[in-house]
Parts: sequence; C-alpha cells; structure tokens
Amino acid sequence: MANTDNLKRGNPDTQFRSGREAVENGRQGGIRSGEVRRENKLIKDRILERMGETDWDLMIDKLIERATEDTKSFEVLRDTIGQKPKESLEVQGDGIEIRVHNVE
Repeated sequence: MANTDNLKRGNPDTQFRSGREAVENGRQGGIRSGEVRRENKLIKDRILERMGETDWDLMIDKLIERATEDTKSFEVLRDTIGQKPKESLEVQGDGIEIRVHNVE
C-alpha cells in the first residue's frame, strides 16, 4: 500500500501542478510559443526580402572566398553542403574524462 504522506512532502513550487493551474500554464506556454514562432518567421521573411534574389550568388561567392582563409567560415560552408563529420561523446569514470570524437 502506498504511503500518501510522501506525496505531501516537498516544496509546493517544485511539485507537479494539477487541474486548472496545469491547463492554464500549458495554455500560456502555447500562446507564447506561437508568438515566438511568428516573430522568428517575420525576421526570416524580412531578411530574405532585403537580400533579394540576386544577392544569393554574391553571398555564396563571398562565403567560399572567406572559407579559404577563415576556419569558422569553412565549417559553415562544409556543414551547409552536408559534409559535417559525425561526432560522438565519451564520458569515463569517476574522474570524469570527456572526449569528443569525429566518427568517419
């Protein structure tokens, strides 16, 4: 049989909400999520509008040119064309040794 006293312990601010409060919190989160999505779409649309069709070729040429001199630009170009190497994360023991490996 369950010990119901365990359910009453703890800080009420960190326990799960129920009923109307949970529904209201979910509703508010959904509303805010919609607002953020609309803002991001507006920003993207404005950027694309200002860039225009002809600027794409110029932007790509500049990115390729910079990639020969700048490591970060090279990584952006490489990742954009789908050539990003896969990475794996390795965590070992109590001494916590973390290594990131590129997987071929």
